[in-house]
Amino acid sequence: MTAPPTAPAAAASHSDRAVRLLAAIRVALVAALTALVLAIAALAYVVSFEAIRAFAIETAAFPPELAWSAPLLVDSFTTAASLVILWRYLRGDAWRDPWYAWTLVGCATAVSVALNVAHAPERLSAQLFAALPPVALLGALELLMSVARTGLPHTNRTPTAEDRSSDREESATAVARPQLPAPDHHSTGGNGSGPPRDSRTRVRELVARERATGTRLHARDVAAAAGISERRAYELLRAVRGEAPTP
Repeated sequence: MTAPPTAPAAAASHSDRAVRLLAAIRVALVAALTALVLAIAALAYVVSFEAIRAFAIETAAFPPELAWSAPLLVDSFTTAASLVILWRYLRGDAWRDPWYAWTLVGCATAVSVALNVAHAPERLSAQLFAALPPVALLGALELLMSVARTGLPHTNRTPTAEDRSSDREESATAVARPQLPAPDHHSTGGNGSGPPRDSRTRVRELVARERATGTRLHARDVAAAAGISERRAYELLRAVRGEAPTP
């Protein structure tokens, strides 16, 4: 007869299902948010496009056959500059480094608001509604950029003097951080003939040490000690911390 599963094994299986469910929910939320933000951005762009095109024709600022280029010369800068900001962030630059792109985003949005308001009837309520599309376009783009910034990994870049200074400060304070053993993928239990320990078992050991010492672990420390990715370490940390402490 097959022995019934033990309580720790059942708890581990339940935790694995919970982690997979949370990951699936996270993917679904990101997909739904992306679709909604893209729809808002497209609608705002179309409304702003038509208002600026009509204003260019009314004021004879552009030839009628080229009036379509006026909104592109304004609103496209918001999109292009936002993509540059995202690219600079993924390179590892600080948020203030792409200051020129941020300036273009602000100027393009301000010009688009001014043109949309100028095309609206001379009533406060109409002008307020006319200012909504470019503001909505900017908000939708920045929401989409924030999702991308948190969901995509950073790439390495050449360290600057500021980075080297930060590294020295971190090295000076490294003594206060817990020193975790290096990953051991070949450790076995019992007489040394058992199978290798999985990453969840390793994380359980680290969490047990955390509870014993009272020193808070971080995902990057667990990833280095267990030989797994930082994202996997974060998920396992949450799951193992939710388990009841082993007596």
